[in-house]
Amino acid sequence: MLVDLHMHSYYSDGSFSPYEVVELAKQKGLGFISITDHNTIEAHEEFEVACQQLGMKYVLGVELDCVFGERSVHLLAYDFKVNEEFAAIIKKSRHQLDQMGVDLIKIMEKEYDHISSADYEGYTYDRRLGGFKGIHYLHDRGFTENVMDGLKIYRDYDVFYSNYDFPTVEEAIKHIHTCGGKAVLAHPGKYYRNSTMEEVVTDFEKLLASEIDGIECYYPIHSEELTACCVNFCEEHDLMITVGCDCHGEMSKKENEYVMGCIHKDETELKLKF
Repeated sequence: MLVDLHMHSYYSDGSFSPYEVVELAKQKGLGFISITDHNTIEAHEEFEVACQQLGMKYVLGVELDCVFGERSVHLLAYDFKVNEEFAAIIKKSRHQLDQMGVDLIKIMEKEYDHISSADYEGYTYDRRLGGFKGIHYLHDRGFTENVMDGLKIYRDYDVFYSNYDFPTVEEAIKHIHTCGGKAVLAHPGKYYRNSTMEEVVTDFEKLLASEIDGIECYYPIHSEELTACCVNFCEEHDLMITVGCDCHGEMSKKENEYVMGCIHKDETELKLKF
C-alpha cells in the first residue's frame, strides 16, 4: 500500500478540493494518505467523507508553522482530537500568516500609489489557483511575473516568519500530545540544506528531548545522505518514519517535484504508529 502523508487542499494553499485530492490519490494507486493543510483543519470533514466514499485509508493531519530556536520550521500533527487549546494554537498560526500579508502591504503602500491596505482588504482570488492571498495580490498588481515570485518580496521587506509570534516547537508538541496526536518534523531538507549531518543530528536530539514522535524522512528534495541520516536517527530512537510529497496541485513547482505520489514508499517500508 503506497503512502503519501503530506498534501494540501484549497483550504490552505493547494488548488484541489479535498474530494479531488482523494480522487487523484486513488488514481495514482495510493492507499494511505493525509491532507495536512497549513494552520487549518477546515478540510477534515470533506476529506473524511471522500476517503470513506472512495475506500481510501487515511489519517487526519495539519501542518503548523513553528519556531525552533532561531529557525522557522513546520510540524506535521497527525491523528489528534482537537480540544480548545489546540484549536487556539492552529488559529493563532493562521492569523500570523494572514497578518504577514496585511503588514507587507502597509509597508509597500508608502512606496507605490496603485496599492493600498483598503484595496488589499477587499481583494479576493480564485482559491483553485492555489497559493495564498498575498502572493496573488502582488502578482495581480504587477509586481511579479509569476505568483510564487511574491515570496521573495516578503523577504525583501523583512516580512517573514521569524518576526511573528508563531508557537514554539515545544509548545506545539505539548498540545499535539494532549490531543492524543503524533508530532512529526516536516521536510528537514528545507531547513538544513547547508548544514552538516552532525548539525542535523544535534537539532534532532533537541527535538527528541522535546518528545517529537517522528521525522518526514522521505521528501522530494532530500539528498540520499540526508534521507539516510533521518532514517538512521528514527530507527535508533524508535521514532516514526514518514513520507510526504507536499503536493499543492497546480502550485507544484516543478514537473517532477512536489507531485502527489512522486516518492513510491509502501506502508511496510515505513515506521508508522497510527
